[in-house]
Amino acid sequence: MRTPVLLCAALLVLSACGPDFELQSEIRRVRVLAIKAEPAELALDPNASTLPPPVTFNALAVTPDGRPVTVTYALCRPDVNPYGDTGCPGANGVALQDGVLSLSDPAVQALLIAAFQAATGSTGGGSGGGFDFNDPTVRAVLETGLPLFVGYEATDGSGTPEGVERGVRRITLRSTGTPNLNPVMQDVLWAEEPLVGPLPLDSEVTFRPVLAEGSEEAYSTADGTKTEQVFYSWFATGDGEVNSFRSLEPVDGKPGDPTTTYQTSMTPERITLWVVARDGRGGVDWAIRTVDVGP
Repeated sequence: MRTPVLLCAALLVLSACGPDFELQSEIRRVRVLAIKAEPAELALDPNASTLPPPVTFNALAVTPDGRPVTVTYALCRPDVNPYGDTGCPGANGVALQDGVLSLSDPAVQALLIAAFQAATGSTGGGSGGGFDFNDPTVRAVLETGLPLFVGYEATDGSGTPEGVERGVRRITLRSTGTPNLNPVMQDVLWAEEPLVGPLPLDSEVTFRPVLAEGSEEAYSTADGTKTEQVFYSWFATGDGEVNSFRSLEPVDGKPGDPTTTYQTSMTPERITLWVVARDGRGGVDWAIRTVDVGP
């Protein structure tokens, strides 16, 4: 019978010629590892009559060789799939100059009206004159939060598929007197000392992130007060390998281990390590370390 022979041959071809899959922690092309909003959310003070301050978006956009990356942003229309081919930035969004989202911008307010109406099926929220933040229906929606989507495009200018990345970043507009804050990455430790290198060749080393005091905030929910459980994503250039892409802080009795292990290369090289901290509520920060491996 030829079928087993053909099957074995096919399996051999697949095993020998299969694609060299990119690990989540690897940097082989233009990648946006995180986007930080400052402040972390659009928070309307329920006891004030003023608009929240503008939000500035800052992308951690990287390449394998450190070449510069340009990132543009736009507030996306609510009638397009934010996770599809949205054309945002582009025809389906309001361009955000220098990555700044300001609710005083008339074009942004017009899009907010559309977002509110899409979320509620209501015809309220305002008119061509601007978004009515005092509309009772609007106030009710803002108590739980109105999700908005900011599209981005990161490019190194090469015009190649590997030289561009497009995606979206969600941010919430809500009414609160206690807005969420970004966590603060204070340090990255190796052997309980600040990571400066050089790292040993062909060895497994352990890295530990350090948050600034107060980074894990307490917040109110329908089930009572909870504390943020910050989690980390680890990335690195070079020929070594991050063994644990994700790690997690323990909190409120929940288990966690914030450390990761990294297998260094067999030959000397200089690597860049990125660790991104997220608080699960839109808050983001990161740390970057460039170190030598080997003498």
